[in-house]
Amino acid sequence: MEACALHEINHMSNQALTWSKDVLGQLNQQYKRLDDVKMKDLNRLNKPELANICIRSLHFVGHLLNNVELLKNSNSSLQNRLIESQQQIISTQAELSEHKSEQLETLRKAVETSVLDSVRTVETSLVDSVKVELQSYSSALQKELPPPVQRKEQVISSEALTKVVRNVVEEEDRSRNVVIFGLSEEDGEDLDQKVGEVFASTRVGLKPRAEACRVGRKKSTDSVRPVKVKVSSSLIVDQLLTNAKTLRSVSKFRNVFVCPDRSPEQRQIHRELVKDMKGRAVAEPNKRFFIRAGEIIFTERGKK
Repeated sequence: MEACALHEINHMSNQALTWSKDVLGQLNQQYKRLDDVKMKDLNRLNKPELANICIRSLHFVGHLLNNVELLKNSNSSLQNRLIESQQQIISTQAELSEHKSEQLETLRKAVETSVLDSVRTVETSLVDSVKVELQSYSSALQKELPPPVQRKEQVISSEALTKVVRNVVEEEDRSRNVVIFGLSEEDGEDLDQKVGEVFASTRVGLKPRAEACRVGRKKSTDSVRPVKVKVSSSLIVDQLLTNAKTLRSVSKFRNVFVCPDRSPEQRQIHRELVKDMKGRAVAEPNKRFFIRAGEIIFTERGKK
């Protein structure tokens, strides 16, 4: 329909152009457009000439009205097709959106399942490893025990296994901590800056990232609480503990000590070692005693 309407419009345009040239030629005027024609020009024409112009004008108007109707129908058809196309686009977008949502949900479930499976695998592996080690230890221990004790200790309870796993995790967490004793304490202090100065004095190289906090409740205005510091790895802890002796050469940190983060059991053992060391130091004043790797070591005074 659109092609037919366009053909009719072109045909009507050609007819109108031919007719306008004929009319201007009959008027013997140098007009370029029909708009320039005056009434006096038409008065000079005879009746047959005027009748010819009128009949052709009527034909042209008839063609014009027919083509206007065709254009209206064509425009209505185009609008309907445009609406259908827009509806198809909206429908397609809705389908794509729904499909995309389904894909995202499927992906989310797959990732969630994968993560949960990985966590369960790690947990199972850890528990199995600890259980195997405990069973091996239990078997070895039972060989050395009398028969009644062996029968009594045949089964390792889940509570005991859970406690062992928790102790392993806590021990791993403590391996990234140090405890600083003797570091001055004031209200509104910048603890991170103080810890940074201590680390710088131990000459561990680059300043490690650390989280520091005071431990325990303040007993009096003069008391100084220890500072627990968590760093990113146990290697940094080893460096800090190894270089902590350099603090003695820094006047402001001469009474500051960097120690590992010990468990309650380890603290009790360390207290007993310190008590024993002090007793031996009194009994043997010519020797210098210190604790290394859980043992009391000594050197002769005056020797390095």
